[in-house]
Amino acid sequence: MKLTVLGGGGVRSAFLAKSLAYNAHRIGLKEVVFLDSSADNLAVFGEIARYVFNTIRPDIHFSLTTDPVAALKGAGFVITTLRVGGDESRIHDERVALEHNTLGQETTGAGGFAMAMRSIPAILNYCRLIEEHAAPDAILFNFTNPSGLVTEAIIKSGFQRRVYGICDAPSELIRELPSILDCDERDLQVECYGLNHFSWFTHFTVRGEDVTDKLINSPALYSHTCMQYFSPELVKQCDKQLLNEYLYYYYYREEALQAIQNAPETRGEQIARINRDMRDELATIDVKANPAAAFDIWMKHYLKRENSYMQSESQQEKFNTREPLTLQQFIEEPDTGGYAGVALDILEAVNSDTTKRIVVSLSNNGTLDFLLPDDVIEISCDLSKSGLKPVTPKHVPLAQKNMISCVKEYERLAVAAILNKDRELAVRALMAHPLVGSWSLANKLVNAYLSDGHCEGW
Repeated sequence: MKLTVLGGGGVRSAFLAKSLAYNAHRIGLKEVVFLDSSADNLAVFGEIARYVFNTIRPDIHFSLTTDPVAALKGAGFVITTLRVGGDESRIHDERVALEHNTLGQETTGAGGFAMAMRSIPAILNYCRLIEEHAAPDAILFNFTNPSGLVTEAIIKSGFQRRVYGICDAPSELIRELPSILDCDERDLQVECYGLNHFSWFTHFTVRGEDVTDKLINSPALYSHTCMQYFSPELVKQCDKQLLNEYLYYYYYREEALQAIQNAPETRGEQIARINRDMRDELATIDVKANPAAAFDIWMKHYLKRENSYMQSESQQEKFNTREPLTLQQFIEEPDTGGYAGVALDILEAVNSDTTKRIVVSLSNNGTLDFLLPDDVIEISCDLSKSGLKPVTPKHVPLAQKNMISCVKEYERLAVAAILNKDRELAVRALMAHPLVGSWSLANKLVNAYLSDGHCEGW
């Protein structure tokens, strides 16, 4: 089977290559192609990914290309991980929002909408190529952000293949909980519900026993997991439910906004600076001829980026900062799966007798009874040979229902606006978003995003 990655020249490509290589046997992979529109990115990050993959699985054909038709021809699995517009557009999205005194985080609120205006048209172009050139039963896994919006747009565009939205944020938090509860990962069950980057976690059981109180009363939960950004008091006010880390921008909105405005640079500017320094240093060596040296440079700068995640917004140091690894250590270190792990779990389940619970974005179809059937939601699913069975959460508090309904109204309008290139709907969408919530502000933001050339085609 052939697997194609759209956006395979990204900075995180080495992680994806490693995960695919270590798990290729689970889904019978025979060929892997990393596609990117930037030959320069492939020559650097793609080559590092190629070395990692070939070291682990030299028997599987791995290639890099800028040709989308060749990349997709006969592909049975496709993973999308695009950043349309690059760092420059991210910086612009954030600055426009901040100039209007509103949050500009790249997947949430105004920044997320601007990103979606670029991501969705690009993904839909690839979807047409998938339908023309990929295998008839090809499965698409979308990791392109804002993932929930993009996944919903793909489905509502009329795309005829199976589509799943995947994100590593929910699985990352769930993976951190067994050490807090002193249990095996296999024995822990969690329900996740909501929207992508807007979800809650509830009903925590270990071998059938409810451990919610034990979990939320543990100081380690707030110091050694992604819950470090939230207070125990807030968790109790949320009916003892844990929170997706991106909910920080909603529950601590004014603190996040003030912290970002007071910072010397936005997160986008910080990432761009780190990436620029990385590229300048990598330009001094032949990546293909000296992959170990290239990897050391990449790892050093990558950790600057990862270890500073959410520091400006939260004014907190990350609890799980990492130390650099050599190329050999990176290859030998156990694979944690990440977003590729979700895709691999789904694909493997077809030929497995085991049941596993994963978090994925897909059409609601009645799972959350307060939303429409064709709304895309992020939900825990029990995965088995018979397919994906969404887990209806046992209890969704009224406050969460109201918040989800509000953001979903924004998402519906945003998808319709982008699919139809409708400026009026774009204003209505941002007006509906709780981080904007004003017609006059929404109008100014849409004008700003449409007048600067960062969202071509409108």
